Amino acid sequence: MKKILIGLMSVALLSGCKVELAPTINLSDVNSETAKTVQSKLVVEVMSCTNYNDSRQESSDVAEAKKTISNIFTDAKYIECYREKMDSKALFEIPITVGGKDSTGDIQIRNGESGGGMIVFISDNLRSKIRQQQKASFSKFNPSVQITVKNDLDRNQDIVVHGVFADAKNYLPYSWYQLVAGKAQTFKLSDVSVLAITEHGGTIVYEDYDKRLEIKKQ
Repeated sequence: MKKILIGLMSVALLSGCKVELAPTINLSDVNSETAKTVQSKLVVEVMSCTNYNDSRQESSDVAEAKKTISNIFTDAKYIECYREKMDSKALFEIPITVGGKDSTGDIQIRNGESGGGMIVFISDNLRSKIRQQQKASFSKFNPSVQITVKNDLDRNQDIVVHGVFADAKNYLPYSWYQLVAGKAQTFKLSDVSVLAITEHGGTIVYEDYDKRLEIKKQ
């Protein structure tokens, strides 16, 4: 009975913690018509990295994180568990698709149908797995998305962002921004944008400013 209760508590603690998708991608790959598979970080907040009685052993939280993440992402690879300030985090890597014309893979980041901007999609299969995890959990599954974009082009690119935190500084609900050539910039999606992904399968992160003007003129 005691073991069952401990197991139930572990599931509850894990499912209530933050799960963050944190890919780093090249702007040229986002804009490419050819799809490319890259590895993305997936960070799961846990109570502790090590066993309370024996620090040489991993904690039950890490073991449960491995099980839960592998149920949702079949190709997930566990990397390590570490402490960041006061938080313990289990780090995984999962494959995502960047670029391309059509939706492929469980997670895809590509440009819009007009040939510009950035859209995040997830497959119906992945949405179903997330819903199943939420139903099986005692507390809320809390995903977030943080995308680091490296502008590897030889020019700055003006964009219009939709509901993001830019470089951990300012919240931009619908604002002009600039991707600086040779620089990596980070965009954390709002809760509304993440909800649109998990509930409806996708969301717009930003539009290309010039492309947007061209569409308006038509």
